[in-house]
Amino acid sequence: NVLIVDDHPMMLEYLSSAVAKALPDAVVRTAGDLKTALERAREIEPKLVLVDLGLPGCGGIDSVLQFRAAFPQVPTVVVSANDDSLSVRGALAVGAAGFIPKSSSPTVVVSALRLVAGGGRYIPPEALKPVPGQQHELQPHELLTDRQREVLARMLKGQSNAQIAKELEITEGTAKQHAHAVYAAFGVSTRADLILAASGQY
Repeated sequence: NVLIVDDHPMMLEYLSSAVAKALPDAVVRTAGDLKTALERAREIEPKLVLVDLGLPGCGGIDSVLQFRAAFPQVPTVVVSANDDSLSVRGALAVGAAGFIPKSSSPTVVVSALRLVAGGGRYIPPEALKPVPGQQHELQPHELLTDRQREVLARMLKGQSNAQIAKELEITEGTAKQHAHAVYAAFGVSTRADLILAASGQY
């Protein structure tokens, strides 16, 4: 079960189609406000929640906070038009399993959904943009989950996805998804660039 929460009918339809493409076996349910969404979540026990920021009756990341409090084990992904660095980092800081800007291409949305469904964490490039007045600049590895850090460490040792999968006892597909999350966090697309970007940071 996947629950999509957004107060715009067209966005609900678009995200439902994206979920169907990313996760063909998923049963999709929708809600237009937080109260209805929480009630529906108690009924269907979703395995994944997609939620907008600033839903009717709540502001900012409050929707994420309430879902995380009620269903701490369920991955909650933010899908929002507010894709500035502060919004992205704020959502990730309170436990969101990912942040998908509404401006993302359909291909990115589908890939991000597959990544999160596989236990990964989708982090858009916006999360790494400098924040004015921020004293501590968030480092790429701080945006990764513990498992993604384990994958990163092995990538830096030169291990292939197959080797990483065997060592961590996960599927090669899952290892590949985690690797993509690592690339996204560091803003690179190849192993060589990753080694350069991660040098001195990890």
